[in-house]
Amino acid sequence: MEYGRSRMSQIERKNTQNAVLFYPDFVYCESCILLTVNSEITSYDFLTLKTSMKSLDLYTFFLVLITSSVQFSNAKPPKGFEKIDQQIVISTMEAQMKYDVQSFSVKPNAKIKVVFKNPDSLPHNLIFCTPGKKKGGDKGQEVIDAVLKLGDQGVKMDWEPKGHPRILASSGMVQPGKEITFYFKTPKVEGDYPYICTFPGHYQLMNGVMGITKKANPVTNLTYKIYHGKWSKMPNFSEFKAVKSGALATGLFDISMREINNNFAFVFNGQIECLKDGKYSFTISSDDGSQLFINGKMIVDNDGVHGIKAKAGSVELKKGKHDIEVKYFELAGGEALSVSWTGPGFKNKPLSKTAPKAGQVVEGMLIEPLKGEATIYRNFIDGAGPRAIGVGYHEGVNLAFDANNMRLAMIWHGDFIDGARHWIARGQGFQPPAGNDVIRLPEGLAIAELKTRDSIWPESEYRTKELEFDGYVLDKLQRPTFKYSRDEISISDKPVPVSSSFDEKPGVINRTLKFVGKGNSQNLYFRLAQGNFKKDKDTFSNSELSLSVEGGEVFAEKGELRVPIEFNEGKSELKITYSWAE
Repeated sequence: MEYGRSRMSQIERKNTQNAVLFYPDFVYCESCILLTVNSEITSYDFLTLKTSMKSLDLYTFFLVLITSSVQFSNAKPPKGFEKIDQQIVISTMEAQMKYDVQSFSVKPNAKIKVVFKNPDSLPHNLIFCTPGKKKGGDKGQEVIDAVLKLGDQGVKMDWEPKGHPRILASSGMVQPGKEITFYFKTPKVEGDYPYICTFPGHYQLMNGVMGITKKANPVTNLTYKIYHGKWSKMPNFSEFKAVKSGALATGLFDISMREINNNFAFVFNGQIECLKDGKYSFTISSDDGSQLFINGKMIVDNDGVHGIKAKAGSVELKKGKHDIEVKYFELAGGEALSVSWTGPGFKNKPLSKTAPKAGQVVEGMLIEPLKGEATIYRNFIDGAGPRAIGVGYHEGVNLAFDANNMRLAMIWHGDFIDGARHWIARGQGFQPPAGNDVIRLPEGLAIAELKTRDSIWPESEYRTKELEFDGYVLDKLQRPTFKYSRDEISISDKPVPVSSSFDEKPGVINRTLKFVGKGNSQNLYFRLAQGNFKKDKDTFSNSELSLSVEGGEVFAEKGELRVPIEFNEGKSELKITYSWAE
């Protein structure tokens, strides 16, 4: 009762003759119900609230408050959620009327697990809402309006208008010192989705934003401040007043909110979550100066006036959340900022909206494979030509096929490709891969007829006349098998990705080529790769690529790895494994 007495001291007690029940957030007597927030009476219309409680006696009111929240879903996950895409932990902050996480990001159509903890001395809930019709959102105001209309059903319904079209998911009312786990699937549409506590008077302070974006990342509570000024090196921003500030629910460092393109600066602050203990590396690419801090310590210093330049730094971090701060300023000329990180089990994941390349800024429109399926991207791809067919696999490996020369042009792992150039610039120019460790394979024909095995390989052509592209077919996982032909020989070419059993290693690509027709085993060859390779048993390796082949004897000739295509009853088959060298 000590808590109740302290709260009551803030409220007029004159002429209160009846017994009084104190409950967090409520002071109840026979003649009135008053609501307080942070020891202050709110401006809510309590006439409605008072009317709704007339029929409840003191004991009933107390009982309803104590028992109204059913702590569901704390045991086994519901059907279909045995495997989740992301877990979110949100806690109330004691005596502050706030959630500890006020913004975070998730991917569209993702299965998420929410753990809601309430260490506060007041009951709270956590309700996720749709964005609403107003530009910039309304923090779920329509849901709050519906709460106030519940009347005498409000307490019984935990102050939740169940079935409201704007409610995505709800924790139910969680009592002090309790926690609850619930699950839901995020919408497919990207945007900012508010979450609120609907206990009357709470939502003004207890609110946050879930950003749904394809670039969901581990940065939460990300805020920004914009400054105007002319600097040639990073200033002390405490000496200046911000002209604009806000939050970024996407968790992506983004300078697009600026109103001018010269003489401005940004300061970003948030928390980044590390899933494992280990060494983490951060990279900043910027035009002009930028700096990155972890837990107040500078990790990357890319200060000064310069064109797009990247710098990196590393730090040992424990599992859990760490403060991250990014500072950036632009003097004149081009403006660009990108941030990425690498850590135990992953490589080069973006933490920013933009992905600048040397000499230009490209707005990030990262194309990602759907979970469990491959994604096809047909366009101008740098290194694969104008008839390139890019394939991104959910296993984390990617390839580009050159339909001009019927060759595997390159492989890489990590991010697939950024489609912004072709979308924004109407298909102009060649887009490079977005990921890491790009391995480029020989240009020109992959299959050629030679007089002898040591003959010079035919010169590269813009578009070969020796082979004809017949398209491709997709399996149930949307993985392509390329079809092409040479004279009376039909060829099927199917790459299949295989995930690595080690988190820190990229997967491999198993490629099967089948030849059917009238073939001459004496003069038809397949060119695997170029460069200096060392042989170890059945594997050929250099500094970046490892190859193994079944179905033919590989030999080195003129700096190339070749294998004869040997037919047996009109058929031949090659199985090639591509992997990244350790």
